[in-house]
Amino acid sequence: MRKYKARSNRSDPRSQRVLPVDLSLDIDPERVRQYAGAFRAWHWGIPPQRVIDWNDPDMPRALIECGRLVRLHLRAPGSSLNPRLGRDTMVEFSRSVSKDSHIAYDPNHPFDRLYLLIAPRARAVIRQRFWDENNARPLNLNLLAAAIGGKHAKRADYPRLMVKPVGVLTAVVYRTWKKGDSDEQGGSYYIHRLGEVSGVFPALAADQSGRLWLAGGNCTSPTPGISD
Repeated sequence: MRKYKARSNRSDPRSQRVLPVDLSLDIDPERVRQYAGAFRAWHWGIPPQRVIDWNDPDMPRALIECGRLVRLHLRAPGSSLNPRLGRDTMVEFSRSVSKDSHIAYDPNHPFDRLYLLIAPRARAVIRQRFWDENNARPLNLNLLAAAIGGKHAKRADYPRLMVKPVGVLTAVVYRTWKKGDSDEQGGSYYIHRLGEVSGVFPALAADQSGRLWLAGGNCTSPTPGISD
């Protein structure tokens, strides 16, 4: 994991520490407090400032935000037999999109599965680029995970969605606040390389609505941060 100081942000950064929770499911307040505790532990003592209702029936009912999604590094199919070689393709989100997009993990999943929550206003562009202009054949998200392998392929517990593979994810960059990051500096950028230990890289896929999904791989989200 590498850390970079973020550029200054004119908005109040404290308002951006959030818990994505589906409030329409009437989650018990005690559970919300538990999720807030998990957020605090993951961010090394920094508490969330608010809860947001993501309201997506295909997502888990509660997620812990790792940070605002800034950039994805991926290797397109056929670009190299070894994802460690060659140059990555980068998907970078504008600041206006990034401030409403998250990378988050499911605290109720045995492998702390990661999810990409993309701001709705960016989905039309994602749909065009990664679905309409993507010549790959659609396949079930669970089957894609099985083809990739890794611990996240052992349980066929993904939403039953048709997706098109975009490539394998080699790294993710996000912005957040952990202990030691000041509000005046706008937090820090963190970059996590994926597949560093096991060599199993999760697939990045898009569905027809313009949402992005991770399938397979071995990445988890322990308290120190995203690993493998």
